[in-house]
Parts: sequence; C-alpha cells; structure tokens
Amino acid sequence: MHPSLPIIFLGDYLDPYARENITPDEALANFKEIIAFKQANKDRVTLLIGNHEMHYLDSFYRFSRKDTLNAEYIHQLLVDHLPLFSMASQADINGKHILFTHAGIVESWWKKYFPDTPTDVASVCNALNAKMSNIETLGAFIDDALMDISKRRGGESEAGSCLWADLNEHKKSKPINGIYQVFGHTQQKKKAVIKKSFADLDCRKAFLLTPSGNITEVKK
Repeated sequence: MHPSLPIIFLGDYLDPYARENITPDEALANFKEIIAFKQANKDRVTLLIGNHEMHYLDSFYRFSRKDTLNAEYIHQLLVDHLPLFSMASQADINGKHILFTHAGIVESWWKKYFPDTPTDVASVCNALNAKMSNIETLGAFIDDALMDISKRRGGESEAGSCLWADLNEHKKSKPINGIYQVFGHTQQKKKAVIKKSFADLDCRKAFLLTPSGNITEVKK
C-alpha cells in the first residue's frame, strides 16, 4: 500500500496468545518471513526486539507461552540474524522527535542505567543499539537491565525496562522531555492508546505516521 515508506516492527514476533488463533509453528513461519523481508529491504525495514525474543536469546529466562519445542532453533535463528535487529529507532517528523522501542522507556529506568547519557532521541537510540552489537554485549545487558520488571508485571523493580515497561507505568510517569514515544508490549483488545506524549500501538493493526507527525490506522 505504501511501497516507499519506512516500516518499523515493534517486536514480540513469537509466542502468540491462544485467543489470537495463531499456532507457535505459524508464528515461527511468519517470523522467518519477516526476517526475509528485512533482508530484502535492509534500508527500509527496522526490526525491534521484544521481550518474547529476549527469552530465546538468554535461555536462563523462561516466560509464559515460550515455544519450548522450537526454542533451540529460534535461539540460533536470532543469533545468526542479530545484526538485523535493533532495540530502538527514531524519526523526526514536522519537528516531532519520535522514539520507537518495544515497551517504551520510563525515565527512572533510563537514569538508573544511563545516568550520563543525554535524553535526546538520537543519544537514546545510539546507547540502546550499542547493546545489540554482539550476543555477549546483549546478554550482559539482559542480565543487568533488560530483565527489570515492575510490580505491575509481577516483578520487583522500580520500573520496567524498555522491553518490559507496562502501559500504566507510562501513564503515571513523567514523560521524557522532548521525545514522543511509540511502543507496543501492552496488548489492547480493540484499539491503540494514543496520548500527548506516547502511543501504545499493540492492537493487531498497522499504523501510519503522517507528514504532520500524527498516527493513523492503516485501513485494509
């Protein structure tokens, strides 16, 4: 429909809920198609990593709905294609600085692990994506910071990481100055949650950023 526009996937390609009527094997086949799509369109497509990819990269963590039958295969698939994935992406549209991550960044989590890094959108992207440079660096960051889960998601941390932050954390946290955040992770039943400082687009639909920087649903 929009063959020349950049495409950003927000992560969580695997481990569908039963209510989504997608089998684990179907999800895996679709994930492989997405990887192939990225390979064919490297400059156009961004694949963000989600928590449901993280637990295949680091087998110490086992979340609900993990595809244990295909876990070893998925681990190697991710390791082999790690350079195709990012932790963050950015867009500057009509003076609006937009940050894309899987679950969004809560300011207190950012200050805990990146206290000396500026919070402009380019610096945030560069700092996070540097953690994706290789599997060892990413593994250390998973253990150190990405497994921070707040009590809202059953964890003990003050704030969830950029792969685990809950929508309610964003609703109750101070926005990061100058950045508009777009993320998924907290699945919505019917429609996206679009606010002044962030948008949760996890509702099984595709969206378009207009030239004015607004978010609109892509109609079939």
